[in-house]
Amino acid sequence: MAESIVARRYAKALIALGQEESTTDSLVSDLEGALSTLMSGGGELFATLSHPTLMPSERQALLDSLMPKLGLTGHLKSFLSILIEKRRFAALPTITAEARTMADAIAGRAVASVTTARKMTPALEAEVKATLELVTGKTITINTSVDNSLIGGMVAQVGSRVYDASLRTRLADIRNS
Repeated sequence: MAESIVARRYAKALIALGQEESTTDSLVSDLEGALSTLMSGGGELFATLSHPTLMPSERQALLDSLMPKLGLTGHLKSFLSILIEKRRFAALPTITAEARTMADAIAGRAVASVTTARKMTPALEAEVKATLELVTGKTITINTSVDNSLIGGMVAQVGSRVYDASLRTRLADIRNS
């Protein structure tokens, strides 16, 4: 829990910096790309940069040598250096996820997790997307999954809001009443 609070603070600072220069989306995308590169190949680079027994100066020297390969300059280079200096580099995945969530909220985007009993057709997926966009007032990206235990219908989650129109839930409601 403490890591999520710290991550939220760092992400908020990064987003504020992006908003000042109207580069929020590109800043977060670059951060996601850097994290992806650090995590590739088993995540050894990330683990080394996060290792608590290495001196911050050693980790900073490694990060400086990686910067050209990561393609990062300016604000992100400074941001990652601060994470190393403050011994918060291990929180980078959580910070990145928080920053993406904040950037999406600012841009009016949201991700919906839609679970159905059977695979949705493209037409049904488009209809569900349009309906969720209408209900939420946001641009929706849908992640779909299949759960046979729903029996029929679907469950959609956008942020913390859940829309449950599954047959399993309806039958449970009938059984409870």
